[in-house]
This record gives sequence, structure tokens and C-alpha cells, in this order.
Amino acid sequence: MNIVVVGAGGIGAYYGMILHDVGCNITFVARGENLAYLKENKLKMTHPNYIIEDKINTLSIEELIALNPENFDAVIIATKAMSTKSISESLASWIKKSSSSLKVPYYISLQNGVENEDVMCEYYPKDFVIGGLTRLIVSHTVKLGHVHCSGEVQTLLGALKHTEENKSFLEKFKNILDKTQTTTIICEDIKLELWNKLIINNGVNAICALIQEESGPLLKNEKTAKLIYGLMSEAARASNAVGVNLTQDDAKKMYELMKTFQSVKPSMWVDTQNNRDLELDEICGVVIKNCEKLGVDAPYTRTIATILEYTYNKKRTNLLKSK
Repeated sequence: MNIVVVGAGGIGAYYGMILHDVGCNITFVARGENLAYLKENKLKMTHPNYIIEDKINTLSIEELIALNPENFDAVIIATKAMSTKSISESLASWIKKSSSSLKVPYYISLQNGVENEDVMCEYYPKDFVIGGLTRLIVSHTVKLGHVHCSGEVQTLLGALKHTEENKSFLEKFKNILDKTQTTTIICEDIKLELWNKLIINNGVNAICALIQEESGPLLKNEKTAKLIYGLMSEAARASNAVGVNLTQDDAKKMYELMKTFQSVKPSMWVDTQNNRDLELDEICGVVIKNCEKLGVDAPYTRTIATILEYTYNKKRTNLLKSK
């Protein structure tokens, strides 16, 4: 299978390398210093159970859209959620080159948040949009050209609009992923699973970044655990604004499940350490916005997100002034 992976950070590099390792023809799309490095050097992906290192064809998005989209079977988007719209705009112009709507690639989101697929459906044929999420994986860029991952990796995938064609594609894609040391699950209702993950993300991502602590110690501390449960409860409530209709019992189940997971250092904390933009709007902002649609507030989420945003922006401003 010929696959484009847009984003060669933690998640993108991981999936690109494991798919390369089982025989897929991978093309990374990157930018900036990552693009320059990968054009000339190997990419190394380390995991406690395996190491994959190789030189992978890497292009800018401008170089990709100069190629024929009919040469590719799938595009995995593994960037920060705030980039989904701009990437989709670029790739929408790319697929217009296809001679047939049946020959465009499938577009697979492996990103944080619950709105990426809705954005993608504005630009690509809905039949070809695949929602996806990862569980139990911790993956971060250690340095340029080296991504380290850990955890028992689970991938959940599902079509936004079910057809016989995308069902066949998902079965083929799952068969390929089954050759790797990961577990893949095809879902009938991927929106439900995306919101379940948002419950977890809203529960720990921002608060870990704010306190600068892993999820495990915060879940074991009685007072911070109550904050996490409050954050998760608000995410479940917010889902009702879009018809997913998760309940407080669902939030409690996800909370109890999360306590069984390994302690993790969430992506927002890593982003604060590397002076990157945070996915606050795409995680916490979605919860606040959808609670407001229901006529209620999300005080836990609003408080944690607001304090994190304020303190982080202040830190970044001071860094700029010191240069």
C-alpha cells in the first residue's frame, strides 16, 4: 500500500515507520527543520520492544501536491489538530487532479480532538474520510530524527459514512497493521470513540501541563483526582450537544479505566517544554463550547484551560523579550 503520512512527529513517525517495516511504501510530509533533516538523513523510531531506522522519502506539502494523487492509497494526517484545516485546503486542490472520484486516496485522521473529521469532510468526499485515534501509546520527539515511543499501542478506525468500498479498504488496512506489534479495532461508531478519548484527554492533558506532573501521581492524589473526574464529567456532558450523548456513568467508566493505564506525560506538557502551540481549543475549547450550547458552564475545564493558557503565554512572551 502506498501511504502518505502528513506530520513526522511522535504519532506520524511511529505509524510511518511501523508501516514501512511491514512493506508499505511510505512518504512523509514535513516542514521546517524536520523536513530538511529527513530529506538527507534516516529517521529513527525506538520502542522498548523494537527499533526501526531507515531513510524515508520526505516531501513538503507543496512537493506532494505536484504529484498524482492516484498513485497513493491513503493519507494519514498526524499533525496537531489546529493544522487540519490548512492541510485539508492544500490536499483538496491536490485531489482535483484525480481523473475519477473513485481513485482519490482515503484520508485518515490520527489526531487529538473530535472535530478533525468534520473539517476534513468539508474538503474531501465523505466516503473517503476515516476517523481514527490511538490509545495506550506515548510517543514524543527526543531530538531531530529520533522519536521514542512506549506502551501497548491500540488503533481505532472507522468510516464517517459506511460503504462497501471503505469497508473493504479498512479490512485491508487492518490486515497490514495486524502485521505490526499493535492492535487495530474497526469501529462502527468512530464518533463515539473519539468522544471517549476526548473525555480522557480533557481529564489529564491540560492539568498535567499546568502542574508539570504525569497522570499517575495526579490520579493517586485525592484532591487532584477529583479535579480530573470533574474535567472528564464535563467532556461527557458536552458530547450531548452533538448527539453522541455520553452519560456521567460513561465518564465514571472512563475515569476508572484511566486509573488502570500506565502513568503518562501528555502531549500538552511536552509542548510547553518545547515552546509549541497547545491544542487547548481543540480539546478544552470543544468541551467549553459544547457545554455552552447546552446552556451550562464547564467550570473545571474553563479554569484549568484559562490558567494554563495565561501562564504559558506569559512564559512565551518573556522568552521572546529575553532574546
